[in-house]
Order: sequence, then C-alpha cells, then structure tokens
Amino acid sequence: MNECPYCHDTENQVKAGMTGAGSQRYKCKPCNRRYTPEPQQMYSDEMRQQAVKWYADGAGYRQIARHLGVDHVTIMNWVKAHSDQLPQAPVPDETPLHIVEMDELFTFVEKKKTEST
Repeated sequence: MNECPYCHDTENQVKAGMTGAGSQRYKCKPCNRRYTPEPQQMYSDEMRQQAVKWYADGAGYRQIARHLGVDHVTIMNWVKAHSDQLPQAPVPDETPLHIVEMDELFTFVEKKKTEST
C-alpha cells in the first residue's frame, strides 16, 4: 500500500482520481490530503534535451513545438529549467577602459525635411 508523504500512514489510503498526465491520485483519510505517489513524466528526457539543443541552435519556441508536437509554453519551461541549472557566468574584472571606439551615426532629430525633393 502507499504511504502518505505528510503523516506517513499506510492503512487508510483511497484512490482519488487521476492527474492530467494520467497518474493515479490518492487521498489520505487521517490527514485528509491528496497526493500522487510517483508522478509520471509525459515526455522523455531525450525529447527535452533535443528541444533545448534546437533552441540553442537558433530555432524558435513555436517551431520546436510544431516539430515535436508539444505546446510552445512547455518548450519555454524546459529551456528555462535547463538554463537555471547552468553555472553562473564569471564576472569580468572592472579594469578601466583606455580605448573607446565609436561608429558614426547620422540622425534627423526635429530637422525632418518637409519639402519634396
């Protein structure tokens, strides 16, 4: 029998429906809580890694979602979860800059030509 993760009772557990992913839910009668003993993953880890790889290669969320047959928000969540696991980038040292390079830029600010040319 299942054990309640809250009160650790094993005797008074009853089935209480299914999750959206298809996992069995249980209700503990003594503490009156519902739980899922072993939640199932709907998608394999290989599919998740493939989606993250395609995103890193430049594909968009919706493009990956169409290819894999998954919702684009799910792809966003996978990429975010993967990026949260990456180590932090090192902070560059703050030495003063001695050379600054600028490009020329010519804009019209309040000097737009109104006459036809």
